[in-house]
Amino acid sequence: MKYKTINNKPSVNLTEFVDYQSLLDLKPYLNYAVVKTNDTAQPSRYDHRQFYGNDEKVNGLLDVLPKWKNSTEYPFLDDLRDHDQLASWVSLQEDVLFGHHSIQVIYCKSWATRHLKEHCVPVPETVKYFQPLLDWVEDQNIFSQYGRVVVYVSLPGTKTLTHFDHYDPNVKDEFIWLNLDQRKKFYVFDEETETKHYLKGNVATFDDSSWHGADPMEFSTWSVRIDGVFNDEFLKKSNMYDHFRS
Repeated sequence: MKYKTINNKPSVNLTEFVDYQSLLDLKPYLNYAVVKTNDTAQPSRYDHRQFYGNDEKVNGLLDVLPKWKNSTEYPFLDDLRDHDQLASWVSLQEDVLFGHHSIQVIYCKSWATRHLKEHCVPVPETVKYFQPLLDWVEDQNIFSQYGRVVVYVSLPGTKTLTHFDHYDPNVKDEFIWLNLDQRKKFYVFDEETETKHYLKGNVATFDDSSWHGADPMEFSTWSVRIDGVFNDEFLKKSNMYDHFRS
């Protein structure tokens, strides 16, 4: 996997280009929102090829999930499918890797179009709690439009396994990543030098086709990813215009 950068940097610190204090002021409420919606959290879904150093003896969740999607072996599986809890059951039933749990605030119908509003759907039971966060995003004028919004929940001792999201040299995903308390030691990994480049700042972005992950957590925490289409004004003031629009 080739290590990729933005402006020759493993990640870009965007904190100075937004009103971060107003976001930080929301943190106590957002902690509440995470608690209120944590019962919807699902294990993140990857296949074994996306994990760094996996010798393929251990499956990712996506490698195993299909065999249970239409299984009639256990009658209660229909109830899990109806409530989108099948992946959680599979993570207990099978030996699988999945990294972390995620709360879908705005859900994407297709991975390839997760940055487009028309292809994404707000999740009623979660979006109502995260509306203040969405209002903040709108106020910052970061995106011309945005789609998927997902919250990643990490408990003490868990880690985000080193993985890549995709490998397409023609795709440059546009998103922001929020980490308000810096408890999550998130990094972009250079395989050639075996170097972890830790993200700086509380609002950032990076090339998600590079290996990336997070060290084991000392304390409970959460982070947020918002996929969209950066507007030109934000790209210019953050010095990313040439990277994304050339």
